Amino acid sequence: PPEVPQRAKPKRLRPGKTHRAEVLNALPEEQRSIAELALQGMPAVRQRLKEENARLSADGKAEMPEATVIKLAEDLLPKLRVAEWQDRAEAATRQIEHLDLRDLRSVVAASDDPMVARDASTRQLASELKDLLVKKQEHELALWLEDIDVALNLGRVIRALRLSSQPPKAGVPFPSELATKLADATNESLAPTDGAERWSAVLEAAAFSPIRAAVLPATIPDPVHADLTATVTRLGPLLPQVALLFGITVPEKASTPKPLRPNRKDGKDGKGRDQKRRKDRDRTSEPRADKSGGPKRDGAKTKATALPVETPEIGVTAETPSEEPPTDQAAPPVVQEATEATTTEQAAQDDS
Repeated sequence: PPEVPQRAKPKRLRPGKTHRAEVLNALPEEQRSIAELALQGMPAVRQRLKEENARLSADGKAEMPEATVIKLAEDLLPKLRVAEWQDRAEAATRQIEHLDLRDLRSVVAASDDPMVARDASTRQLASELKDLLVKKQEHELALWLEDIDVALNLGRVIRALRLSSQPPKAGVPFPSELATKLADATNESLAPTDGAERWSAVLEAAAFSPIRAAVLPATIPDPVHADLTATVTRLGPLLPQVALLFGITVPEKASTPKPLRPNRKDGKDGKGRDQKRRKDRDRTSEPRADKSGGPKRDGAKTKATALPVETPEIGVTAETPSEEPPTDQAAPPVVQEATEATTTEQAAQDDS
């Protein structure tokens, strides 16, 4: 079948730091490190304060008063949260045309944060972003339905099924007319003369589609390949009517299957990767021979070898859009001078 035209991939949000920098620059220099740490959350402040006090105690120096540092961070946090949200919101407005819908949702959801919502300067921008989100979702929904229809017209049934399981908004109703068209095309593509691989691919895509209840082939292959039987058994909780055709009984409390992970593009599976890692570990654990040909002495220095790090693979489909994960930043040191300055100010207030 002909290839389905691919749309440009949406871009992730690239926020600036204008408002954040303004707030930090307005603070005394000795308080900036605490403010930057507060942006990572109060647990990060407490953890760093604990580490700093442990270091000071080991050096025989006076520890920083925990209550003073925590109070300073709590006072700085609201302005920092508002500034950080304003940077993200203004960037979302500028990049709205090609912005990933997940990032726009994230910014709009953050506008309901009590720290942000209480600030009057954010309300108008938050209202504008909510309107943009509604328009963006409607536009993405129209493109999603159009892509499914185009795939069906080109005979790409599996592609259409996979697209139907990835709506731009979770819980959106699937149009009945398009659902009938997709279900008919799916049943027609399950011909008894097709091989087990084709049947398995269609059923895998159909099981996670909104039209899975309407999938009912006219007849099944004869004979039935063992791989196809295994696929129908696994997908039985989602396609019980298909399992019944194959004479497979689905247990009442059977767990719902998850989409299969896609194969690697280079055709290699995880076994080759695992074997390579084992070889690397074995190589680094073996004693290295010296120039004379004998094994290296225990007291000799050995060069450290970095082991490969496993990275999780991405699933085929995601039923609900995921939000952008927070970025880990190096925590700046808590400055003792800031604490001393704050303590002095509080002492002066108490004296007055």
